[in-house]
Amino acid sequence: MLDVGCGNGFITHHLAAMLNSKVVGIDVGQSTDAQINYLLYDGRHFPVADNSFDAVVLCYVLHHAQEASLVLNEVRRVLRHGGTTIIYEDNPASWWDRVVCWTHNLQWTHRTGPCKFQLASEWRKVFARSGFETIQQRSLSRWRNLAHPVSRNFFVLTTNADGVQSNCQQLPEPITTRVIAELPASG
Repeated sequence: MLDVGCGNGFITHHLAAMLNSKVVGIDVGQSTDAQINYLLYDGRHFPVADNSFDAVVLCYVLHHAQEASLVLNEVRRVLRHGGTTIIYEDNPASWWDRVVCWTHNLQWTHRTGPCKFQLASEWRKVFARSGFETIQQRSLSRWRNLAHPVSRNFFVLTTNADGVQSNCQQLPEPITTRVIAELPASG
């Protein structure tokens, strides 16, 4: 599994322990706090080989990407055929959500550039344009992170190696998806 935008590395660390599997974290920071398999990411190209991961997870990362399609193209590149992508995103649906996201943007814009928050329906369109099929979407409680109480969604995506949408009826829910759905929220 590849954890894109792993930040301090603690989610990567927990995933490796929970899944008893190799998990690699990448981020634009020089280091992580947790002892993980970490690679420095230049913000454009994942520092890993093509078709090298069964799953990719992005926890509250895409709104920081200045071009989400570039990140998603890299996700497609590194996923093996039939791989799974797990995405958590904030979705500012109400005026309160927009205020919280505006505040988050003020905190992060000098580090990552302006945040680009979108509604869940808009993210699904971005995923589809990038050759992904949303096979599961679930709303998460805004209270999963009391410091950042905003509407959020969990997405599970799939694609084949050619970027052509696959038939989601044939895909069983892997243990990875069930475990990741229960991860604590980060902001």
